[in-house]
Amino acid sequence: MTLIVYINTAGDQNARDDDLFQIDAAGFLVDMGCVLVDHCSHAVNAASRIALQRAIRRIKPGDTLVVARLGYLGSSISDAVSTLTVLSGKGAQVFCVDAGKTDLCASGDGSPIRILQLAAELERDAKRARALDAAAIAKKDGTHQGRPASLSDSQRQQALKALAAGSTVTAIARVLSTSRQTIIRLRDAASRDSTVVQSPPVEH
Repeated sequence: MTLIVYINTAGDQNARDDDLFQIDAAGFLVDMGCVLVDHCSHAVNAASRIALQRAIRRIKPGDTLVVARLGYLGSSISDAVSTLTVLSGKGAQVFCVDAGKTDLCASGDGSPIRILQLAAELERDAKRARALDAAAIAKKDGTHQGRPASLSDSQRQQALKALAAGSTVTAIARVLSTSRQTIIRLRDAASRDSTVVQSPPVEH
């Protein structure tokens, strides 16, 4: 049975050594060949953490994954629950030094995964409630809802003129520091508006 250690330093040069010290102090015998490290922001979701995904692929039934922080398993409670669910399905044990000697993949009444699932539901419900409250207040105050426009009116006009002159979507997006999808949506909307304006009235 293999013990795999996963660490996400998030750019902190001391995090790796600090975590290894804590894991060793917690009684886990670490093989440095089984230590996998990411250096990405903690806001990056689990699916995009390269070393974490490598660790998950290496896990076999009976293996153990050790982390120092619960946040290493995901960018949110629900993301961490998803990671633990995958690991549980692979027959792994998962220990978080911050959580003590409890196997996070243990089953049964009061299992850590179930408790975290309930916490994730609470997190989602709270977020939904805050969004609804904010929308109600904004509606009452007459405040505009939704994402702000990524391009100003002058930038939209600049993009449309560039499209008419034959510039590519990619080139325009680069100049205006926006996405290709934004320029494509602008082009398609302008095309629809043009079609409506140019269509002759239907005679009855």
